[in-house]
Amino acid sequence: MSEYEDFLKLLSSQTQQAYSLLQRLDEELSMPNIPMPIMGSEIFWDNIAEYNGWRLQQNMITQHARILDNNNVRVAWGSLKAMQKAMGKMILESRKRDVNYQTESQNRLSAMDELKKLKELYDIGALTQNEFEEKKAVLMNRI
Repeated sequence: MSEYEDFLKLLSSQTQQAYSLLQRLDEELSMPNIPMPIMGSEIFWDNIAEYNGWRLQQNMITQHARILDNNNVRVAWGSLKAMQKAMGKMILESRKRDVNYQTESQNRLSAMDELKKLKELYDIGALTQNEFEEKKAVLMNRI
């Protein structure tokens, strides 16, 4: 009998042992998911990690894991190892977006400061109108 046949046999009779076999077959198993609100039962789940309202939880009985968004909607489930990996990727992507947003904001502020200085140079006659308009167009693209 193959391990998969053993798994199917155990699945019908002993859930915990079946899940242990499943863990051995694939340590990083991520199951297909239909995002749906959880139906309570928080009593059976331990919070393993939390980030910006997202939670990684592990079931105390079956030991499988899930990721919930800040609206208590399950967005992924599978083995703990797979969900830790998925949560790690989510955190990294979120941090990259935050850094990109901050960089873009700083670039816009810098361009606005340069535009103010450019206007001052134009007002005191240090730049011609054509020079001012050309440089202004470049800066406006950065804002």
